[in-house]
Amino acid sequence: MDSLENVQAIFDRVLPAKGVQKPPPPTPETMESTQPPQERTPRPPVDRTPPPPEPSKEPEKPKEGELPSFLQEALRTEKPATAPPAPSAAAPDEHDAEIPENLPPEQKQTRIKGLRDAYKRVKEELKAVKERPPAETPALEYVRQLEAQNGQMMEMLSRVGVEHSAEFQNTIMRPLYASWNEAARIVKEAGGDPNELRTAMSLGGRAQFEALDNLFAEFPESAKAEAHDALRNYRRFEAARAQAVANAPKTMEQIRAKQNQQQVQEMGRARNEMVTMFDNALAKLRDEAKVEVFLRTNDPETAWWNQQGDQVIQQARSLFLENTDMEKVAFACLLAPAADAYRNLFMKAQKEVAQLKQVIRDKGWTEPNLSESSGNAASRPPEQQLKQDLNRPFNEVFLEEFHRQQGRSR
Repeated sequence: MDSLENVQAIFDRVLPAKGVQKPPPPTPETMESTQPPQERTPRPPVDRTPPPPEPSKEPEKPKEGELPSFLQEALRTEKPATAPPAPSAAAPDEHDAEIPENLPPEQKQTRIKGLRDAYKRVKEELKAVKERPPAETPALEYVRQLEAQNGQMMEMLSRVGVEHSAEFQNTIMRPLYASWNEAARIVKEAGGDPNELRTAMSLGGRAQFEALDNLFAEFPESAKAEAHDALRNYRRFEAARAQAVANAPKTMEQIRAKQNQQQVQEMGRARNEMVTMFDNALAKLRDEAKVEVFLRTNDPETAWWNQQGDQVIQQARSLFLENTDMEKVAFACLLAPAADAYRNLFMKAQKEVAQLKQVIRDKGWTEPNLSESSGNAASRPPEQQLKQDLNRPFNEVFLEEFHRQQGRSR
């Protein structure tokens, strides 16, 4: 208690309460009188200059029986936890920076272990976030309802597509109806009622067989055997129908795959037919119509004609089998009759040229020429006379022909 009173007295002198007159500051003599007797030591001279005035602050009034804050901090044995200093820009994080090579092995192992622990912790947090279910919201519930409705609609569309597909109708539904009609016909011809057969087949398990036995009780044995065979086929196709409809999406995929395969086969067959058609048309134009551009020659000097024909055939084959541009087809349809017209013009011109050559040849044998004379005109052929005249001087040949023409004119 004495120490507490001494501390309180010191506090009252440093921070007196409001309205209380501050006692005069103690002098060295009074302080010496209040201090316990001890060995005196020489002291340095005291500076009597007053300190500069500080702005007046209203001190907080301490609670009764509680020590001031500065005394509590001075008497506290444990240091208060202080905030770690903010990292400077020059000192990067130890996890972000590379590990220096000059660090001791212990510090390197510590940093590596810290990095591994941090990675493991982040990985576990990410896994927990992924496994955490999303918060239930009205929008999420609406999305789930839409997904459920979409799934139901897709299943319904698949079922309708399966039931109306040609593959399903040909392989399941038509044999199913045929088996049922066969069984109903046998029952009717044996003296039974097809409606009772329908009622019996609507049952299941043991009840179905008992109903069929009652229906077939008075039938002949052959009718029973045929009816059971027809019903056996009916059950097989009915089971296939139920399985196909139950797995409608998968069944639809199988049907589409089979349709694609059939389309590929059909395209291959159509292409083979087109190739055969093209070869037959080429043979008719070359062998029967004798179109000159498709004919071939054995003369080595005119081998370019064969190459030209092969190129024409190759272009025509590509246009017929591989072309998908309708504009090219339009040009081909226009050029085909035009080519025929050009060929007719060429043949007509060739015929006229042949006729003109024949006329010229005939005229050459009857008209007079330089080799004709009064003595031996009929004894030498014109070709031989022409060769002789070419070797003679021009003036002699000219004068000879001039005199001959003068004699004819007289």
